[in-house]
Parts: sequence; C-alpha cells; structure tokens
Amino acid sequence: MAHINRLLIWRHLRAEPNQYILHYKNGKLRRSGPGVAYWFHPLAAAVAQVPVEDIETIFLLRERSADFQDVTVQAALTYRVVDPAKAAQRVNFAISLENGAWTEQPLERLARIWSQWAQQPVRAVLTAMPVVEAMQLGARRVHEALETALRDHVEAAAMGLAVVSVQVDHVSPTAELEKALQTPTREVIQQKADEATFQRRALAVEKERAIKENELATQIELTRRQENLIRQEGTNQMLAIQQETERQRFAVEAEAERQEIAARGNAEETRIRAEAEVEARRQHVQVDTDAEARRVELWRDAPSAVILGLAVQRFADKVKTIEHLNLTPDLLGDTLQRLLLERSE
Repeated sequence: MAHINRLLIWRHLRAEPNQYILHYKNGKLRRSGPGVAYWFHPLAAAVAQVPVEDIETIFLLRERSADFQDVTVQAALTYRVVDPAKAAQRVNFAISLENGAWTEQPLERLARIWSQWAQQPVRAVLTAMPVVEAMQLGARRVHEALETALRDHVEAAAMGLAVVSVQVDHVSPTAELEKALQTPTREVIQQKADEATFQRRALAVEKERAIKENELATQIELTRRQENLIRQEGTNQMLAIQQETERQRFAVEAEAERQEIAARGNAEETRIRAEAEVEARRQHVQVDTDAEARRVELWRDAPSAVILGLAVQRFADKVKTIEHLNLTPDLLGDTLQRLLLERSE
C-alpha cells in the first residue's frame, strides 16, 4: 500500500519498491515506476498501484471423473505482473488518494480469473480418467496440464501476467467415496495390524511364559538352596549337639574321674585314718591292757587293804553322788578282820 501524506491541498505519495505506480493526469500517463515518491495535486490526478512481486493464489476446482464421481482439485499458483500498464488497463488497480488503499480488490479478481483459466484443462484431464486413477495419477497429470495451459495462455500475456510456478496439492473425491475407497486398503492394513498385534501378543505370551519359567526355575533353585541351607543348618546343629554332647561327656568323664580320684583319695584317706585309728586304738588298748595287766599284777601282789583302798578310790572317781549307803556289820566285820590279820602278820 502506498503512503500518502497531506500538506494543504497537496499530496505526497511514496510507494514501496515492489509496487509499480501509474500516475495519470487528465487521462494521460504522467509518471510511472516502482518505489516512486513525489508531490501531486489530487484534483487532477488518478493513481494506480500494481504489485510487481510474486503473488500466490490458491483455488479449488470441483469436477467429475469418467465414472461420474465428484473430484476436488486443490492447486496453488504463483504469478507476477510483467506489464503493469496492461494489467492496469484490464483490472482496476486504482488507489484512494486519501489513504493509498485500493478502491477495489484487484488481487481477488485476478485469482478468480486464474481459476477460470485453470478450469478447462483440469476438466479435460479428470473427465478422461476414473476416480481411482484420478486419485493415483491425477495430481501429476493435472499439474502437467495446468503448467502447459497457463504458461502459454494468450489472455494472460495480453493482461501482462506471467506464471512463475504451478503446484497441485491433491486430487481427492468426496469424503464418503474416499472413505469407501480407503476401506479395502484399511482392511488390509487392519489385518496386518491385527496380525502384528497377534504376533506381538504371542511374543508377549511367549516372553511371559519364559519369564514365568525363569521365575519358576529361580524359585526351584531358591527352594533347593533353602533345602540345602536347612540341611546344612541341621548338620551344623547335629554337629554342635554332638560337640556339646562330647564336651558334656568329657566333662562328665572328667568329673567322674575327678570324683573317682577324690573318692579314691577319700577312701585311701579313710583307710589310712581307719588304720591309724585302729592302730591308735590298738595301741591304746595295748597300753590299757598293759596298764591293766600291771594294775592286776600290782593288785595281785598288793595287800587287801591297799586293794580295798584303790577300789574305794576308783569308786569315788566314778561315782559323783551317793544318795544312800548301807554298811552292814558283816561287811565291816570281815573287812576289819582282814585288816587286823594283815597287820599282825
């Protein structure tokens, strides 16, 4: 869009380098060129702005195939204005002298013109092929037809237009027909997907089985090791019990041996003591016997009075208390008589 500034009754126009300005005064071309800047009087001026850059337009064409099926073609066309004067004569590129905007929509009109020019070659291609072939090869053939028809189009050259490039995005039928045509392929793909799913599930089941077998083998190995551990623990316990029993047996035997030795010592000590006591008693008895023998011998040779006195003395030593004492005349008479006889002798 051109930039227009006001100064009293004058206007100043400044265009971009990709915009071609055509300035008319009193019906005659007075100034032209891309990216111009100048002052002018608006009351006697008419200005057209023609873009000389590449312009892209997209259009949809609806046709029927050889088997009477609706087909849609989406194409993108890039073109440029090579002769701005011719284009300005055929299409209104006039701008407002107040703000520099186009008074109409010239690019939209050019897009409709290009769509109309593309309609005939597209129709010629699609009506000659069935819809399946149109979907498979239609884009390439339509592109070739459009490239040939639009580049050599007489009206385009007369309007100062030139094609830069043509691109056909896709050729497609209606949604229902496309879905119906895609169904067999989708079924095949779905079957392959199902087969892949089944294979994946089978592989998963196989892997799961392998995992279960591995877990079972691991569990069996762990059980076996646990059994070996329990058996080893039992063996260790039996060994410990045997060692404890052996230790206790040794302790009992040592205790028994100690007690036997002690018993032997005690017995020997008792025997020695008994023998000593027997010997002591024997000697004591011997001493007593000897003493008694000497006493008897003494008593045998001693007078009756002495014997009587000794007997009384022994009696007095043995008897602590005398409660009753009976002395008969016979006892005293005999005793006195015996004493008197011994005195007389």
